Order: sequence, then C-alpha cells, then structure tokens
Amino acid sequence: MQESPHAVELTAGGITGDTELVTAAGPTAVANLDIGTRVYALNPTTGLAKLKPITKIETFDYQGSLIHAEARRVDLLLHPNQRLPYRTGSISRTRFQRAGDLDDRELYHFLNQWQTVPGDDIETVDITDLCSDFEACATIDSHGHTFRAALPEGCEPTGRNGWTGYHFDAETFKRYQGEIESLATDVTVRARKNTRRRPYRFDGDDFVRFIGWFVTEGSTTWRTDRDTAVVSIAQKTDEHRTQLRELFNRMGIDCSISESGFSFGSTLYADLLEELCGASSQSKRLPDFVWGLNDGQQKLLLSVLMDGDGNDWGVYYTSSRQLAGDVARLCLKVGIKPRYNHRDGMWELYIGEVNDRLTASKQVSTREDEDRALYRLTVDDYSVVMMGRNGKFQWVGISAVS
Repeated sequence: MQESPHAVELTAGGITGDTELVTAAGPTAVANLDIGTRVYALNPTTGLAKLKPITKIETFDYQGSLIHAEARRVDLLLHPNQRLPYRTGSISRTRFQRAGDLDDRELYHFLNQWQTVPGDDIETVDITDLCSDFEACATIDSHGHTFRAALPEGCEPTGRNGWTGYHFDAETFKRYQGEIESLATDVTVRARKNTRRRPYRFDGDDFVRFIGWFVTEGSTTWRTDRDTAVVSIAQKTDEHRTQLRELFNRMGIDCSISESGFSFGSTLYADLLEELCGASSQSKRLPDFVWGLNDGQQKLLLSVLMDGDGNDWGVYYTSSRQLAGDVARLCLKVGIKPRYNHRDGMWELYIGEVNDRLTASKQVSTREDEDRALYRLTVDDYSVVMMGRNGKFQWVGISAVS
C-alpha cells in the first residue's frame, strides 16, 4: 500500500523497533507490523480512540542521541523530534512537546482519559447463532399429529421419541425457529443423538459472566468411555462459588458441585467453548464478539476475569500469550492503560486506572551515540497511538496522518 498523497507530516522523529503498539491482535512490536495493521489510535481533540490502519512504515538508520522516558508506567526510547502529547494540572487541552525538549518544563500529565466507540448492549444470547452443528429437541404437551400439522410447510423433524418430543437439524431449526418455539412447551439443544440436552438462550450479562469464568477457570474433558464431554469451572473461594451457583441457576444449567468446582456434561457446549475461548490454559483467548459489547458488559467481563485469575493488588495472571494480549486490549477498550510483565512463563497484567505523569528531571535521560534503525509511522486519520516498551504503554504522537 502506498502512502496517501494527502498525508500530512507531523514530525521527523522516530521510535525504536522494540516499541510495541496495541493492535487488534494485542501488543505487537513495531518491527513486526505491516501496512494495513490496525492499531489503537486517538483523536487528541475529541478524546475518541479507534482502531486505525497503518498506511506507511518508514525505516531509517539513525546515529545520535535518543531520549529515554522511564518510570513505573512509562518506557519510551524516542528520536528527539518525536512528539509527546501532554496536559498540565491547570489546562486540560492537549498539547505536544518534542522529546528533546522535555526539559523545558518539570511536570507532564499524560493523556489518561479517552472513550472508544460504544458497542451493543446484548440483552440475550442464543448460542444456536454461534454454532451450526447441533440438534434441537422440542418438547410438546399436545398430540404429535397436532404439533406436526401446525408446523410450516418444509419444517420437517428428523425424528421423535416419547421423552424429548420432536428433533430438528440445525438448518431447519434456524429457518423455522420462531414457529417451533411457539408450538413447543420447551426447546433444548444437544450435539447429537444420545448426548445431553441443554438450554440455549441466556441473559446477555449472564453469558458474559459465564464466558469470563470459563476463560479464567474453565476446562473441557473428553472421555473415550462417554458420549458426552464435560465442561468444568474450578473454584474454591466461597464468595465466588456462591456467584457461580447462582449463575448456573439463572442459566438453567444443572451441574455437579464438588469441593473443587462445578461441572456439567455437554458435548455441544464443550465444542462451542473451545471454539470461542480455546481448549487449554496456554491457548485461552477472548471470543471475537467481546469487541462489539458495550462498555458496561466489557467492564463486567474484566471484573469476572479478575475474580478468576486476579489478585487483591489488581494483577491478572495467565499462561496464554493470546489471552494476555486480549486482556491488554480489553483494558484499553474500557479506558485503562495496559501494563504487563512476562516472567517464569506467566503473563502478569496490572489492571488499574492511574493518572500517569512524567517528571522531567527524574525520569527523562539522554542516551548518547545510539546507532540503530528507527521507525516512522503514518496512520489513517488519527495522530496519536498507544505505544510503549517493556509492557508499559502511553499515548504517543506519530510521524504522519493520511
């Protein structure tokens, strides 16, 4: 992709290749970015943050001093001409300062408040919208002939038995779902014949909670001696066990309760949860639909994630690189700057809203005689992106806007 002929150059600065930007796939080093990669960018005037594509990446050799801004929540190594947005204690309007001129004043307040595009408030979730391989089981209290006669033309059951009523394949059920539900006394779903039947429609907030608990504490077990897989959520804390017990009751999912947690049999749910969230602790991730949720449901999800794998100091732990990136992105979506550390095979994400600032005399230094490749980025429409080094992120200006 070529740079737009209407691109506006903002600075002749540059950033180091180990600087990460928050992308749709999580934090990614600038050296690994491609044209078209969507990064979280900010309009400093309106305070609106969106995913915006990179339209140009320029690499150049640089020999000279670099400016190092380093503190508990900032680590940036910048060309002296790179722009940093800031505010003061008395002026909320965003201004910019060259990295090489940071000694012009003592205190800089970073941009700490922004909004993202609001998503949808999901009132109910129908999991038959999320999977395509299932069987719907319609229970009836009328005579079978009466039920069959009331079905629309073309709505043919795949079978019937005396306990579960009539069965429909996934395609037929979705095509005639409203009619089947209006005629049946109850409808459940299952993966196939001889597997457990389960409910399929839930309150939106409850489904978000369920996903959060599965991502943090959930697992699936496939046993050769059974037709039904087992979904388990581990939990020993009394407060959270009460929350889970009440959640399963509201969802209408009967489960077994032990000292270590909760479990229920369902091949359909095991397949769905593995597809949405990953099958193992190292492969866990957030489902794609999360990014379209409204702010309240995204905050609810983050709260459940913290209840599962967080601690009292606001640190979230995961062994999944993908999930770590997803949680970092979720933080940004709800107005929290992501910060992480990786050690001993675990990702640690620090979840908290902090009004970051930079003290020039103590936290800014100059690195002399640097000889390395630097990068300049052009991004569509917005002039500031979320970037940082060593897991510490701030809003920083880019080189050009297209």
